[in-house]
Amino acid sequence: MPTPGVDLMAGAAVGYLVRRARRIGASGDVPADLVLDQNMDALHELVAGAIGEDPALTRLLEQAGDGEVTERTIRRATDAIADRAEEDPGFADELAASVDRLQRHEAGLAPHSGISVAHDLRVETGGVVVGGNVSGGVTTGAHPSTPGPHEG
Repeated sequence: MPTPGVDLMAGAAVGYLVRRARRIGASGDVPADLVLDQNMDALHELVAGAIGEDPALTRLLEQAGDGEVTERTIRRATDAIADRAEEDPGFADELAASVDRLQRHEAGLAPHSGISVAHDLRVETGGVVVGGNVSGGVTTGAHPSTPGPHEG
């Protein structure tokens, strides 16, 4: 009996494996994203360790490196990963966590543990999203206690 969602998770993993192969092939042409690269490398190691020298994975990585991946290859690689995930609940859990880390990173979200700030948080550029269980006040604008680098 198929595990609910395993095909979607395997499909997402295949998508990241293809992106990883293309990023490696592009070398300096792709902007660096150390966290993305490390997480895609970890996903590759996980999948390669679980399904080994499966011809579907080998073909997927070769085609991705060449720039064009066929639908058939994507389907075969997805099936190989999904089959392994259904056979091995430990692999399925690790795969889900790995895909989740990649998706959360791309969405700009913190890991599940989030970030806890006990004192002031100052952001000079970009922005901050506050959500979840927030205790205390949240203010925007200049903070009166410490001047920024361009002030006073």
